[in-house]
Amino acid sequence: MKKYVLLNCNGVYSHKLNYLGILEAFEQLKAEGALDFIEVNIGRQDSGEIEKYNPDWIFVISPLAAGFRVWKKYRNKKVICYDTEAIYERLGLDSLPYCDVMATVDKYGAKIYQDVVNTTGMKCKIYHMPLGFSPSVYKFTDVGEEYKSDVCIAGVLFDRRRSVLEKLYPLKDKIKLRLITAKDWANRVIHPDGITYFQRDVVSPEELNRYYVGSKIILTVNRDYSPANPLGLQSTTPGRVFQETACRRCTFIDNTRPEINDYFVDGKEIVTFDMEGNDLVDKVMYYLEHDEEREAIAHNGCVRTMNENTYKHRITKLLEALP
Repeated sequence: MKKYVLLNCNGVYSHKLNYLGILEAFEQLKAEGALDFIEVNIGRQDSGEIEKYNPDWIFVISPLAAGFRVWKKYRNKKVICYDTEAIYERLGLDSLPYCDVMATVDKYGAKIYQDVVNTTGMKCKIYHMPLGFSPSVYKFTDVGEEYKSDVCIAGVLFDRRRSVLEKLYPLKDKIKLRLITAKDWANRVIHPDGITYFQRDVVSPEELNRYYVGSKIILTVNRDYSPANPLGLQSTTPGRVFQETACRRCTFIDNTRPEINDYFVDGKEIVTFDMEGNDLVDKVMYYLEHDEEREAIAHNGCVRTMNENTYKHRITKLLEALP
């Protein structure tokens, strides 16, 4: 049985959520007898725990700078780095010489990595591993009226997400729109009177799950930039799509990244919309007026994501592909 060390790099926000989902997957696989592992905090990697355990692999999740420290301390151990930010700040590229496997969320990023490996003759294996979700957190459940809305959108108000809010503004007297964003970004809203429930603070994943479940439509918008990443996010499917469909709610996402079609059938398991024109407004009104169609899409999307897109699915496939 292979032995793994899961190195906790103390990430925050989405990094932490991704880490907890992967930790849950390792725990499930260990309980099934598929592997053995221990969790070690990066601050204790010099404590002797790793040498005593003698793992086959050390698994490191962003921030990727941890890969350097792991390699320098444990040169005889194989290292897997999971790049959850698509060559964010070049840390992924800089970490390649120190990794045996580089898994990345971005198909385009995987191509960049592979080109570097081919050019330099590095031994690092490149693997595309999309984000997943934790089914213990994101799931359908009963919620009270305080969580109900017609459309819910959550997250940082980068330009594309803000423009989506503006597209929905003409519906301000027709739909109950909920926005959940960080307080530092709340002032980017141009027409706050178009938002029925305006929450200017971050909520826990468990609380967000309740707001998702309480909405009829969950609106996802692809990021139009990646901080400090000059190459940008070209093809990453956001992990929140899997979280949202797991809540058994009809999930909308803009069609700027066609890779969404690798995971869902448009119009059957998810709804995509065009950023130009009135496509979003038309589809929101249509599906709010057609309950059976909307709920069928919500059901189908949930079944698909539960069967294919948990972190347990992701980790199982990754470990099967290890050299």
